[in-house]
Amino acid sequence: MPLPFLRLLAASVALAGLALAGCKKESCLGNEASCQVSSPCDSLRYLCDSTTAQALEVRVLTPTDKRAGSNDPRPGADTVPGGLNAIASRDDILLGNDRVVAVIAGLGNTHLLDSSGGSLLDLSVRGKDNDGLNQVLPVVGILPADAAHYTSMRLIDERPTRVAVQLDGTLDGKPEFPIHTLYEMRPCEPGIRVRTEVLNTSVDPQLWALADGFYWSGREALPFAPSKGAGYQHPSFDLLTLGDVYVQYPYLAAALPSDPGVSYAHVACGETNLLQGFQSDQISTSGLPRTVVPPRDYLVFERFLAVGDRGDAAAAADLTLELRQKLRGEKYVTLRGTVNRRAPPAGQARDLSVIISEGQLAADAKTRTPWSQVTPDSAGHYQARVPAGRDYVVELHAFGRKVADRQLDRVESDTDVGTFVEPSHTRLSVKVEDAEDGRGLTAEVFVIPVDAAVHEATTGSLHGAFGSCAPWLGPPPGPSPACNRFLVVNGTATVDAPRGRFHLYAFKGPFWTLGRDTVTLDAEDTSLTFRLRKLPLQPAGTVSADLHVHGTASFDSSLPDQDRVLSFDATDLQVIVASDHDVVYDYGQVVRSLGLQERMSSVAGLETTGHILWLKRPGYDIPLVVGHYNFWPLAYDPTLVRNGAPDDERVEPGELFDRVKASAPPALRDQLIVQLNHPWAHQEFGRDLGFPRALALNTLENLPAKDDGTNAGIYVRSPRGGFANNGQHTQEVMNGSSNDLLPSYRAFWFYVLGQGQLVTGTANSDSHGLTDNTVGVPRNIVYAATSPGPGFDTARFNAALKAGDSFGTNGPVIEATLDTTEGLQRHGLRPVVPSADARLHLKVSAAPWVPVDEVRVIVNGRVVKTLEGTVLSRPEDPFGNNGLVRYEGSLPLSELVTSTGDAWLVVEAGTRVQPTADFGGPAGNGPDGIPDTGDNNGDGVVDRSDIEPGSSYGPLISPPLPSRESDPLFHFAQVLGGYPYAFTNPFILDRNGNGRFDAPGVAAP
Repeated sequence: MPLPFLRLLAASVALAGLALAGCKKESCLGNEASCQVSSPCDSLRYLCDSTTAQALEVRVLTPTDKRAGSNDPRPGADTVPGGLNAIASRDDILLGNDRVVAVIAGLGNTHLLDSSGGSLLDLSVRGKDNDGLNQVLPVVGILPADAAHYTSMRLIDERPTRVAVQLDGTLDGKPEFPIHTLYEMRPCEPGIRVRTEVLNTSVDPQLWALADGFYWSGREALPFAPSKGAGYQHPSFDLLTLGDVYVQYPYLAAALPSDPGVSYAHVACGETNLLQGFQSDQISTSGLPRTVVPPRDYLVFERFLAVGDRGDAAAAADLTLELRQKLRGEKYVTLRGTVNRRAPPAGQARDLSVIISEGQLAADAKTRTPWSQVTPDSAGHYQARVPAGRDYVVELHAFGRKVADRQLDRVESDTDVGTFVEPSHTRLSVKVEDAEDGRGLTAEVFVIPVDAAVHEATTGSLHGAFGSCAPWLGPPPGPSPACNRFLVVNGTATVDAPRGRFHLYAFKGPFWTLGRDTVTLDAEDTSLTFRLRKLPLQPAGTVSADLHVHGTASFDSSLPDQDRVLSFDATDLQVIVASDHDVVYDYGQVVRSLGLQERMSSVAGLETTGHILWLKRPGYDIPLVVGHYNFWPLAYDPTLVRNGAPDDERVEPGELFDRVKASAPPALRDQLIVQLNHPWAHQEFGRDLGFPRALALNTLENLPAKDDGTNAGIYVRSPRGGFANNGQHTQEVMNGSSNDLLPSYRAFWFYVLGQGQLVTGTANSDSHGLTDNTVGVPRNIVYAATSPGPGFDTARFNAALKAGDSFGTNGPVIEATLDTTEGLQRHGLRPVVPSADARLHLKVSAAPWVPVDEVRVIVNGRVVKTLEGTVLSRPEDPFGNNGLVRYEGSLPLSELVTSTGDAWLVVEAGTRVQPTADFGGPAGNGPDGIPDTGDNNGDGVVDRSDIEPGSSYGPLISPPLPSRESDPLFHFAQVLGGYPYAFTNPFILDRNGNGRFDAPGVAAP
């Protein structure tokens, strides 16, 4: 420990009158190695032999270490634990014993909410490679300055007794609050001990809630707390109502129901019998009660974090009760039972769940306290521990719904619950074949209830978590089957499903026919075959690409890599840009392992994701982050921190762009593309996801030429003299399958084009799993002069994107050219001079199941021509393969562009644009030029009656999905949940021939 820190510590202790000649009984205040205080965790007693004691290890990871199961091309033995969230890298610290392995971020290895290193990154059962943690870090509150910023680290090697690492520092940016954390492992223990001490050397009292912050991120591990009405269900809150949702509980568990599954248990060792904190699927805190800490006083929090080997709460809860028995002498009992079930298809034992709650069956379920949740194995057996001497209700859930229950009174000893009978269901076998040659296809099958009654009867959830699905075939964020859909791989798939009458859709992407069959699933097994046909829709010389996808490497995805890549193939996607949060990633190795490398190419990339609030905009006191950006191509190197991604916290976008470019190999730097993602997305947990919205830009005003001290000035400035903050090459216009926020993204793109910032508009799924968005829908069709497969040329692909030689679509295909003085030209970002009698030539096509109600021509942000009605053709059979071309013709440019001066022109096709209004943006100062409210009450008019109570505007949501099959949108909506839309990139019209684009600005007619 640095000498100045010891002096500060000694002075603060003397002021407090503590006179630590040795040390206080409760605290060592950063001097743990010499102090050697007795720890409450020492009452844990596990009998070990000499062999298990020898398994202790503590070391700094080196570049030769390799994560097990990682997408790491280097040969050699795996030496570091793997799993869905494993992120260990060089200079991190590995602690291990015979049962578990942990990784603590090395100093300077920043991740997510950790500004310095020192957070717990990985925790896995030894040999299981099932890490499911994103991050655990000590905090005293929820603001950035409430987390630790460590400045020193020491390894402690006292084998065969213990191994440890101690970190010393202060709260972030607050040197008056020293903090010390010790991570320790001992033989035979099923987890890691953690001790944190924080000292108040200021002259003011502090309100602290010393706890561990768990970053779950929404689609991964779920917190499970045994308190009344809780379990997996927790009250919603925002940052202003956080104090209302603090609760007490004896332990915190968390389960990741994916593959491999894992669960975690958090137990206090000290005097505190109950933990206190708040829970959500995004983030949890769990620790000491909120406490006023006087000047020169301190808090100490000792706890144990255990790891289980299954993806249910019981694997962790069983460990907590074992730990509490050793720590506090509490008695537990084991409940065992059987579900009389048919063996599930291979790898699919996730349709059943048993939840055990304290209370009475006759009472309202909200009055019970859930103690455990367990998934029966493939033979139907299960067991779970619960506290002894209490009444319990045991419930069996199948396909997300309760189907049986049982009361157990005053359970004093291990008890056999008996046998539940699994409800009758269907084993559904599906084949999907190519209608041309009969080969098996990889595709996606959607199971849709035929009516409201079936929908209600089959709606399920994971005990209220992850939302609901009808029918519920498996946890939505995980592998297939998930929610109401499943993957068919190389032509075949078998799943279990509840009984009912359903539409089954076989989907291979927007450029194939759509298969459908309507069947009644009953007790008898059901088999179906679909034959799909590829349609001649994608223009020659193009590749289809999704530039924004997530998989297991992202902190908010639990979809295994194999299912992720199979989902690419299921939608006939040709180019995938990996954009996992805060880490460089590449799916290439998985593509090759599945034999898809001849028709699919993967590009290594990154999505930077601000977490630490810091940026201030004029007139607004709450700190912000800069949102999300994608970058590609990059070099994937799993030996580096974040696989080679630079630190992305507390920097403006321009500096971030500079950092990422510098991190790329020299050969890739000139190819680099920077993409602004979802520029006007709503906040998540107090963090803006798009930089323009974070700045509350007013798009009714022109951008300044340089930084003028306004919000818009921040947007255009170059913070380090390199990239400007608005220096992106591409910007998302479409993000996600449902297109809820398309009007706002579209409006912002139109604004920047009018300002002369010529950026390519893109269309991406932003898919994190099988159910949130369908990967490849929407997608980009790029005139790339290269083909997917071994010869794919990323440089040509990126050059075409930068040039705007692409269009975005979730179904319709727009082929557009213009007569220019240089001949017939496609859309693009290079200014062109139209010929004297120029015409805009259009061909719009779509699969028969994709409705096209309108073709629109937009000039300088205004619709100047709409083609609709009888001008457009409509196929008779939505499941056929005829009637693809909906419009083909040309329009005089003189009738489209009637104003003087240069102009930009975009073509759109799809359904009619939803009605919207602009009542006021994030700044709260009235209209800002961005649509923010839709026709939410369905009366055909957007007015203030559409605004949610307590809000000044919004929300902006898509119209309700059609319920009648006679609606042309019906089939499209059942599969993709949104509406058809396609757009070209702009034609940049240099009408005066001066060789440049004189932007019209916001005052253009």
